[in-house]
Amino acid sequence: MDVLLLIPNFCYGYAQLIFSLARYESVIDAYLDGLEVSGLSDLSRVTSVASFLVSQVDILVDKMLEKIAANAQAALAYQLYQKKFFGPRSEALVKKGAKKQRLLWASTSIKNPAYPDTLYVTPLVVPSTVSHLFILTVVVGCGHVFYFLYFLEFILNVHIYRLFFPHVSTMPDQALQAFIDHDTVARTIDLNVSEAEGIYNALEKLGIHWSHVGS
Repeated sequence: MDVLLLIPNFCYGYAQLIFSLARYESVIDAYLDGLEVSGLSDLSRVTSVASFLVSQVDILVDKMLEKIAANAQAALAYQLYQKKFFGPRSEALVKKGAKKQRLLWASTSIKNPAYPDTLYVTPLVVPSTVSHLFILTVVVGCGHVFYFLYFLEFILNVHIYRLFFPHVSTMPDQALQAFIDHDTVARTIDLNVSEAEGIYNALEKLGIHWSHVGS
């Protein structure tokens, strides 16, 4: 989905299927480009998220690096988010009411039953990001009616919504319950950035190219 084309016509932009840092950077740039050329007098009307897939990355890389590659890239994605949305270009748009495009962690369920339930949840806790339930809804915005995937904040009211939508979560019940039972809500994503960079670079040296993973 092209974020640049969405912005002039809708209040909500959703960029999905992001597997790599290069792709994520292009999505951010498209969002900022769209805000700059949108012609909107009030940029606060625009809301957007970028859906960065996590666990599926581990499926694609060498088996020896499973459990570490996906979270390492996700940690670096957040570093990219900070660089792009706390720089002079973004700050100039914020003064006009623009919102930062929020980073959404998608595919946080484990694919290997031998892994801890919260493998792709606990290491990615940080303010201003989203972990989600998918709910199909209808929204009226900017004079248009359109369907979009409504995202719930991590844990917020999740049990209430699951009474009505029990099969729409990409975070399994056991992962959520495990987090509630024995994890704490604390910022974790940037505790080991240098380690994440080392893992990311090690993949290339082993012949596993991020450009291939991202495609």
